[in-house]
Amino acid sequence: MDFKRIEWIFLVVFIGINIFLGIEIFQTPTLLSNSHTTTPTDLTSEMANDNISLPKLSDQQGDGYYLAAKVNNDWTNKANKQISVDADVSTSDGMLTVILDHPVTISHKADKMMKDIEKFKDNPKNVYHGSDYSFVPELSSTGEYSFAQKNSYGEIFSTAARLHITVKDHQIVSYTQRYVGNATPVRERQTTISEKAAVGSLYTYSELPNDSKVVWVHFAYSKLIEVRGSRIFLPTWVVAIQNNNTKTVTIKRVNAFNGNILQNNTISEDKEDNKSND
Repeated sequence: MDFKRIEWIFLVVFIGINIFLGIEIFQTPTLLSNSHTTTPTDLTSEMANDNISLPKLSDQQGDGYYLAAKVNNDWTNKANKQISVDADVSTSDGMLTVILDHPVTISHKADKMMKDIEKFKDNPKNVYHGSDYSFVPELSSTGEYSFAQKNSYGEIFSTAARLHITVKDHQIVSYTQRYVGNATPVRERQTTISEKAAVGSLYTYSELPNDSKVVWVHFAYSKLIEVRGSRIFLPTWVVAIQNNNTKTVTIKRVNAFNGNILQNNTISEDKEDNKSND
């Protein structure tokens, strides 16, 4: 094996990722610089005048990393060997589909039902690394339960790291799963903007419409780009916005480093576990 050649390949990939991240960070003004022209108090007043309702928002800054995870579907082979429940297991484009031969009965009571689903999920005989996933009620509906993968850095809000469990007649009948392997920082830790600043950024960039309500704001990692066989994730503020008239909920993501808006993020796209790898 030509180890010298492998070393050069890794060097080129590393340099490419760093160049990309450098451009991404510095090519646009940050939200912090925008704050010199419009104060948070001014923005809050303007949003109230536009009939935009807000939950209690923190102005506390945090920190985070750019993370890189190799696009590797070998985990599906490991999952096939680990899962011992009787089921029809298939894989396609990095997604595992499991259809149970004997559906698992769960409670009819709402609180107990969720505990039963969690118990099924966390059993390694049923789901590969199931305990790495946490419930996302905003992406779930009756009979369809979505879970987001989490790691030591935080939650990954992406269909590339999603578990979707289907329940019919109070029985778990199947699930689909995507899994992101080991993620590592590719740059030093950086300061992130607050959730209040993130919502202010949405308003500044006309991404927060009049007559709407900010339902919730979550801090999570979202996919930025895929480059040379690796997915790059960055810290984001994920914001759910409900239209007061239609009650439609839209998901927006804000770059937690510079306040820029990540485009093409709606709740319908986040539900497309079987159709998207974003």
